[in-house]
Amino acid sequence: MKDIPILNVYYLLCYAWGFIQEQTVSKLESLKELTHTKDLLGKLLSSGVNHLVRRGLERGYIFSEEEYVGIRGKLKLSETIKRSIQIHGRTVCEYDELSADVLPNQILRATLKLLVDGDSNLDGRIKKDVHWALLRLRDVSDIRLIGNTFSHIQISGNSRLYRFLIAICQMLYENSLVDEDAGSTPFYDFRQNDIQMWRLFERFVIEFFKREQQEFAIKGQTEIEWGQKASKDEASNALIPSMFADVILESEERRIILDTKYYRHAVTRGSDQYARKLHSVNLYQLLAYLRNRQATNPHGPKHEGILLYPEVDSPLRADVELEGFRIQARTLNLNQAWQEIHQEMLETIKL
Repeated sequence: MKDIPILNVYYLLCYAWGFIQEQTVSKLESLKELTHTKDLLGKLLSSGVNHLVRRGLERGYIFSEEEYVGIRGKLKLSETIKRSIQIHGRTVCEYDELSADVLPNQILRATLKLLVDGDSNLDGRIKKDVHWALLRLRDVSDIRLIGNTFSHIQISGNSRLYRFLIAICQMLYENSLVDEDAGSTPFYDFRQNDIQMWRLFERFVIEFFKREQQEFAIKGQTEIEWGQKASKDEASNALIPSMFADVILESEERRIILDTKYYRHAVTRGSDQYARKLHSVNLYQLLAYLRNRQATNPHGPKHEGILLYPEVDSPLRADVELEGFRIQARTLNLNQAWQEIHQEMLETIKL
């Protein structure tokens, strides 16, 4: 799926990370010229940091202890006497200082530095933007990014831009591999990582339907209970796997279980190249979801199912009835103008 246009990757990220309202942080026309995802993320990160600096960086209270002329904050008398500095009019004090040198800004700086120093293949124009954004964070401390750095971050609830930029930092970190011998940090295009793209595609679909339509209530990652599960042996019950639907759309007229899949080919081919078949495991899984949710939630419209794939080789439209359930299999062409993707997504849930 490396041929998904960069601008469309940007839209996928904006929806998936809940940032679609702030698309104008980076000029969309300038993104069309880019061909690599590292350039896209570098452009978004540098533009976002410049926006934050103009608006005001996140600040927090930093604990400090130092010698001071006079008294500032809380006097540490025993430490002052121990150092014998009171005779010079100095004291040891501890105090909290409001500072921009906090973890969210440290992560932004560390990632910008990773881009400037690490990947020699970064587009020259983007590298200049990244370098300028890095200079604007010169009062922020350098840290070394490690896997759990991102789990310690706390951002104020009203800062979607910070959350978006930190998500970019995490994606850049997770797709970078430090080559200490070569002294570089190459970045791997996440469009080639089917697992990452599946997660991104799934999150995009959930957030798109939450935002772009009003007919259905949307539930993402919803557990479906087994219709019949009985055993006196709790250990045996514990072995039964849970079922989670990617998206459930519900209205007074329809109930849809939508499952997203991300394959390089939406159908399988046997010895006869023209005998295309749906992936059987996808169909069996969706049927299990439909049977069991209908059994545990019998009141209301009959459930129906949709398998949604990104389009790779050719469009797919199938509409069948199996075991009394309507099931559709559809592909979404991500290599087209975004307005057409938008329309195609809405048509997916039309009768």
